[in-house]
Amino acid sequence: MFLLPQGDCVTVEGLDDNKPVVLESIEKSDFEQLLKVLLHRKYGTRSGLPLNDEQWMAVLKLSTMWEFDGLRKAAIDTLGYSKINAVDKLVAANRYNIDEWLLPALLSLAQRPESFSIEEGHRIGLETALKLASVREKLKVEPEERTFSCPYSPKVHKYSSMRLAVGNRSPKAEKLDYTPMIRAVFGL
Repeated sequence: MFLLPQGDCVTVEGLDDNKPVVLESIEKSDFEQLLKVLLHRKYGTRSGLPLNDEQWMAVLKLSTMWEFDGLRKAAIDTLGYSKINAVDKLVAANRYNIDEWLLPALLSLAQRPESFSIEEGHRIGLETALKLASVREKLKVEPEERTFSCPYSPKVHKYSSMRLAVGNRSPKAEKLDYTPMIRAVFGL
């Protein structure tokens, strides 16, 4: 459209609402959010920009697609501080290549007490869901008692702690740090 001479003014694309510029596969509402941030000074970093998480996701989508690096960074930074659920964050991390969101989202999903729903499994993909399930189910927390004696005292000292063990998941598993296992299973 922009590289070709524009001919007759009556048929020029984008001249008015009757002959708009058509952007295939772009939602009007997504484009409006992108424009809102684009027209705001300093890529939306000034306070008072009234966008919710869904609107920032639209900005992230289009800024990634069109390689608007400043807008993309603003969207990633803003969404990074929001309370997006772990499944949405994992999906966005994979879709928009946001490496810094992967591990926190995977860790949150590994630690949560409830298992994945079928819908969540579809959204994150079969391979990711199965890998996460294997991480979640491989570890459990077991109580462990140790006794120590000192050669200078007749008293025996007992210490209780918790240890990780392979086995069925226990409710205390949501407090575990799965980071090393996630890194190994996902190759991060």
